[in-house]
Amino acid sequence: MNDQQNSDNTNLAPASAHALLVRKMPFSFTDIFDPHWNNSKPEWSHMVNGASLAMPFLEPYLIKTMRKALEKIGDETLRNEVKLYMGQEAQHYQQHRRFNDLLIKQGYPELLGIEEQMKADFAHFEKNRSLKFNLAYACGFESMALGIGHWLVNNRDSLFGGSDSRVASLILWHFVEEIEHKNVAFDAYQTVYGNYFYRVYGTLFATAHVVKYSRKAYQAMLKKDGLWTNLSSRWALLKIITKFFANMLPALMTACLPGHHPSTIKDPQWCIDWVNTYNRGNRELAVLDTNNLKTSFSYNHQTRDLNNDR
Repeated sequence: MNDQQNSDNTNLAPASAHALLVRKMPFSFTDIFDPHWNNSKPEWSHMVNGASLAMPFLEPYLIKTMRKALEKIGDETLRNEVKLYMGQEAQHYQQHRRFNDLLIKQGYPELLGIEEQMKADFAHFEKNRSLKFNLAYACGFESMALGIGHWLVNNRDSLFGGSDSRVASLILWHFVEEIEHKNVAFDAYQTVYGNYFYRVYGTLFATAHVVKYSRKAYQAMLKKDGLWTNLSSRWALLKIITKFFANMLPALMTACLPGHHPSTIKDPQWCIDWVNTYNRGNRELAVLDTNNLKTSFSYNHQTRDLNNDR
């Protein structure tokens, strides 16, 4: 297959039911912040913190990759979706940058070295790897993010129940939008290249790469907290890691099937409700009631006065 243009674009999404939307969420983080934002699950807290650490490096890389891909995409509908995707990813990494800066300030300077490693990796990919590799990475990462997003949303009560509303709201917003733009990187790869085996390679490579750095980060934080050598903590970590992979691996296997397209995966109803709630102008989504995540979006009245001007 010609690497510059895919001759078979049948594996593309149908027209979107609604346009993507770039949302500027009014999250409010202060210096009064516990890195164990889910007090009953410090190991899970640091797994999420570790994944967050990658976002200010990964997502600008995805944006630069998709911007280069735009030069090879003629379809105006897909071009517009790529631009909106880039806008959503820009909001994601800016919000995670603020969160990560606060996390590091709370006593984890070790994370700065891991950030430098990630920065160097993504700079190397951008400078020395082909657009085909970078676009396959983007497509693969989004396949992984789609599976994780479904797990987070479908298990939101057990994972985020009773936790710091600001963190839970940040993570769930991020993955609602990952689910929302699930088709874009896949369609861009299919349009520009479309090679099936290279897409599978990109999916596996991106997954292993992000997981590697997330693990480095949460391991560093657990060591700093004195939890890494604690047997009960390691057992709790093993249980949540097992749940993570038990849910992510089937999604990855599905993404690697010939003929797969993410549009065939039905969005969780809670995501649809989240989008509809946002569209009504409700601001509660930045401060979800983590004691009532099963059925509703209940506004936390104590934070009603935060950031009233969007």
